[in-house]
Amino acid sequence: MKRRAPSYSVSRVPHVLVAGALALFVSLFVPASLSGCQSGLDAPLPAASALDAPPKRGGILHLSSFGNIRGLDPANIADGLVSTLHQLLFAGLLDFDERGEVIPRLAERYETSQDGRSYRFFLRPGVLFHDGTELRADDVKRSIERALHPTAPNPFASFYAAIRGYDTFSKGKSEELAGVVVEGTYVVRIDLVEPDSTFLALFAMQVLRPVCKSGGRRYTDDFVPCGAGPFKLKEYVRGEQVTFARHEGYFEPGKPYLDGIVFTFGVNMSAARYKFQNGDLDTLRDLTAGDLLAFQSDPRWAPYGAYDRERQIMGEAMNTELPPFDNVEVRRAVVAAIDRSHYAKVKPATLRIANQPIPPGTPGFDPDLKGQEYDLPAALEHMKRAGYPYDPATKTGGYPHIIPYYTYRQGVSEYTAQVFQQEVAKIGIRLELRLVSYPTYLAQIGRRKKVPVGPWGWSEDYPDALDFLESLFHSKGIAEDDASNVSFYSSAELDRLVDDAKHELDPKRKKSLVSRAVEKILEDAPFAFAYSVRFYDIHQPYVRGVKAHPVWARNVSFVWLDRQKDARSAAFLRSPSPERTRGLASR
Repeated sequence: MKRRAPSYSVSRVPHVLVAGALALFVSLFVPASLSGCQSGLDAPLPAASALDAPPKRGGILHLSSFGNIRGLDPANIADGLVSTLHQLLFAGLLDFDERGEVIPRLAERYETSQDGRSYRFFLRPGVLFHDGTELRADDVKRSIERALHPTAPNPFASFYAAIRGYDTFSKGKSEELAGVVVEGTYVVRIDLVEPDSTFLALFAMQVLRPVCKSGGRRYTDDFVPCGAGPFKLKEYVRGEQVTFARHEGYFEPGKPYLDGIVFTFGVNMSAARYKFQNGDLDTLRDLTAGDLLAFQSDPRWAPYGAYDRERQIMGEAMNTELPPFDNVEVRRAVVAAIDRSHYAKVKPATLRIANQPIPPGTPGFDPDLKGQEYDLPAALEHMKRAGYPYDPATKTGGYPHIIPYYTYRQGVSEYTAQVFQQEVAKIGIRLELRLVSYPTYLAQIGRRKKVPVGPWGWSEDYPDALDFLESLFHSKGIAEDDASNVSFYSSAELDRLVDDAKHELDPKRKKSLVSRAVEKILEDAPFAFAYSVRFYDIHQPYVRGVKAHPVWARNVSFVWLDRQKDARSAAFLRSPSPERTRGLASR
């Protein structure tokens, strides 16, 4: 599961009126430029050539993040940031094109059996790993088994449970994954125990991408990243910086264009902005809300920024095993009591109103679905049906006990918690906000029969509505600890609909099953959907070939630089590669 936000110390949030909270948000996040002052932004640094100039080779792209990564092994994808780096290092048999559709990459083609239980992949001859060895079918099998073996800390391993033999292999009862079969030097077959409509999308993800023979047959902490992607590792200083150099043996002729890429960690947002404007960084993603609005409102910069698609959903998870949320009428009351426009005002440039379990950028989102709606009279009626009538005029009645609400500092939910507190107070539900450290928050909300209600959400793991429905609402997401279904919602009907949709290969029938599953979730209301999240990227005009990708964030594998003056590449090429990178251990 992808988890969000940093951890901070325990404290208590005071009771704050929505109007006052939103006024505070405006003062914190809205830049002076929107008040009639100059934005203070420098002009973009121009490109050297005309817009229709062909790509040219050379140059070093510089990127940064305030965050960090735990490691670079695709068998241990532990955070959202590392996928950008994996896309540079590792190429897959399949990938996603610019429309988000699955296409062959290291495979020339693939075949699917009529019953949907077998996939045969034909590799491109002559594909070279970074160490100069050729990719063969046995490398594919070895890499898949390495990533899915129980010794690998792979949080996504269970996504591939449909592969024949996974059950015994994942339990350590077999040293070989029976469903991955080498049929020839360049042919590998994957057999499933049952059809899986998500399999090709899952196989296009980065987890199972081939690694060099030096990666071994089993995961180890000291693996030096080596794959068949467009860039190879030059240096990794843990917690500081990772540097990539062009893979001269990459299978696509003439690509990549860049000599290399430098990615620096731990750069705060203000420093990143100044480095970007000076040309020391070439793209910018980590923006304060004020800086984001300043760049968007400046006509000189507006053409060089774009939003990623919205692929994260957030809201309020109500624990259906604990009172009062074990009562469906109370849950329906909460859903109807929320004015979602108040959430969006917390960070208006980033948060968007949401009222269904699928975010707008994920296949399966239905723009015509009515979804959850704000209706205060209906909310009060639901409270009455639940046995907790509330009179807004006298502020009497409602649920008689104060409900603890856990969240954490510095995340957006620290602010949306105050909004939620005021929304449900209108129907007689009183919350006590408790701010705890991020690890404590995760431990509490994921533990069975512990937290009545709290903020939760999901970021897309693979582009399919079933990722959200299965992770957030299927009963197999329930666990005593570390549950993904933190509403602890269990419905045999919902489970059946999701399972049937997963096994259904006909797109129309699958869509119908997904729609019925969404309707069931809306009816039972285990979750009050509140907002989706979108991220903004901006680049200097001399960074050419930039396109927002529907799956991969900051997909810079094939951009090229057209700077009027840049001495960085010569220095980069002169610098020797260290014999061994520092700090590769992923512990």
